[in-house]
Amino acid sequence: MPQPNYQDLSKEELLQILEKKDKELARKYGIFWDAEKIPEKVVVDCENNLPILERVKEKTINSPLEGWQTKSDGVVSENKQQPTHLLIEGDNYHALTVLNYTHKEKIDVIYIDPPYNTGNKDFTYNDRYVDKEDGYRHSKWLNFMEKRLNLAKRLLTDKGVIFISIDDNEQAQLKLLCDWVFGEQNFVANLIWKKKSTSTNVKNVKISPQVEYILCYQKTQNGRIISRVKLKETRNYNFADDLGKYRLTIIEKKNSGDYRRETMTFDILGQSPRAGKRWQIGEAKARELEKQNRFINDKGIIKLKIYDFEDKDTESAQPSLLDDHGTTDTGGKSLAQIFGEVETFNNPKPVELIKHLVAISSQPTSTILDFMAGSGTTGQAVLELNKEDGGNRQFILCTNNELNGVGSKLVDEKRPENMSDDEFENWKQQFGICQRVTYPRLEKVINGYNKNGDGDFVEGLGGNLQYYKTDFVKRVNNRDQIRFNLVNKCTEMLCVKESIFEKYEEKTNYKIFISNDKKRFLCVYYNFTKFDLQEFAEATEKLNGGKSIYIFADGEDLDLSLFEGIKDCNFEPIPEPILETYRELIKLNITK
Repeated sequence: MPQPNYQDLSKEELLQILEKKDKELARKYGIFWDAEKIPEKVVVDCENNLPILERVKEKTINSPLEGWQTKSDGVVSENKQQPTHLLIEGDNYHALTVLNYTHKEKIDVIYIDPPYNTGNKDFTYNDRYVDKEDGYRHSKWLNFMEKRLNLAKRLLTDKGVIFISIDDNEQAQLKLLCDWVFGEQNFVANLIWKKKSTSTNVKNVKISPQVEYILCYQKTQNGRIISRVKLKETRNYNFADDLGKYRLTIIEKKNSGDYRRETMTFDILGQSPRAGKRWQIGEAKARELEKQNRFINDKGIIKLKIYDFEDKDTESAQPSLLDDHGTTDTGGKSLAQIFGEVETFNNPKPVELIKHLVAISSQPTSTILDFMAGSGTTGQAVLELNKEDGGNRQFILCTNNELNGVGSKLVDEKRPENMSDDEFENWKQQFGICQRVTYPRLEKVINGYNKNGDGDFVEGLGGNLQYYKTDFVKRVNNRDQIRFNLVNKCTEMLCVKESIFEKYEEKTNYKIFISNDKKRFLCVYYNFTKFDLQEFAEATEKLNGGKSIYIFADGEDLDLSLFEGIKDCNFEPIPEPILETYRELIKLNITK
């Protein structure tokens, strides 16, 4: 078929050709870069609803450690006030939308383990599993990921970094997507994690995958510098004698080409270098070390003892191969220790892996977000790391409460008879991932648990946790009504934003909350009348500490004359900044 002369075609004819080409490519590769061709329901929902948070007060955990210590610039100080961690149950798109108001540019490290889109019921799009035969399989996954990465990027500080686990199914597509969202210049590394030590004997499988990938991007060129490896800390001194602990190193070195340096090919302990090799030290130094009994002959290979006190604390760049940071097997065993030998969650990431990623990319006071938290490994990793190095890192976990395979099986086995549809929907929530696995895991790790269900008691790591669920304020045609509705429902968001949760005082028109360390206050005013504002101003003046004051206002201009002379205050109107944040996100992720 002859190629058409495109210059002679009308606009309508050109559009028809482009649309045809687009469909052909989509059928061949399953990819639409124009993701709005397959809109996602939870994203469109935000056009008609305003996401908010509802606190589940009965799931609050306060388990501070006595004499908790923190480290800053190497100085250890007493600090019994540990950070308050957050667990948010709900769709991660809605949770990220709320966090864009409460935590914009406040997150230091993000780690996520998204669905790998294997086609084996691991990825749902608009409440339906995406299988391998779906012609738009990759397109749906890219749409799903792009929307959430757009929101996540806004949460990172200028020095923030993100780690994303992935396997062969979408690794190539994810790299291109991240180049698009974060910028190719902000690519840091494609880490390779050795997820299992042996290959799997599966019928018709010719190559058994033993690795997965972790893509790392920084938000800007001023991104956080991944910490370097202190070599002395990573070396194993497995031997000892009268002088102390030591390691062994081979002192042979390959020659360059055919050239042999005769001065480097003498005998040591009666052993010459093997063919094509020479020693790395000269004869005079070798004879001195020989007298000190520093060499051993290990089956014809000469090795030198190097004692721990001789090694310098040198540094090296982090390796891209992560081959000693846990496996899928150790991840499963970690959950089994916590819950006992019961099936809970398939293929959880090991704590060692996430702890390593957080350790090399965070500071002691960093905030770490995992908005695809699954079984809660990231939360446990942060708690363990804080305990080990005295850090005050805070984690924020977001996960849905969907029924995975295990949860569905339990629902089928335990479903009571004669239950209405509404009663059934409420009843089965207890078997969802968040309520059945994520929260109980964090509770046990914080408070302590019996190993393997009935074994030795494992001491808790301590910590404070607040549990939230996503909810909505429905948009209505009346602008003022939307504002009133949002103000009445936004208190929990303000508590999350300020990390202040304990109620201190409540009156008809205002509420005051106090921080755990009793040094900061959150003051929220709901009904703008001059008389009541006077009472509110007098109440805030009595507070001894820093005050964040939020006042309902028609627009952003506030008459703050009543607050003149009150120290340590910062003010913000509500709900306009929340509404403006949501308007920005709709423009970002929903194409009209």
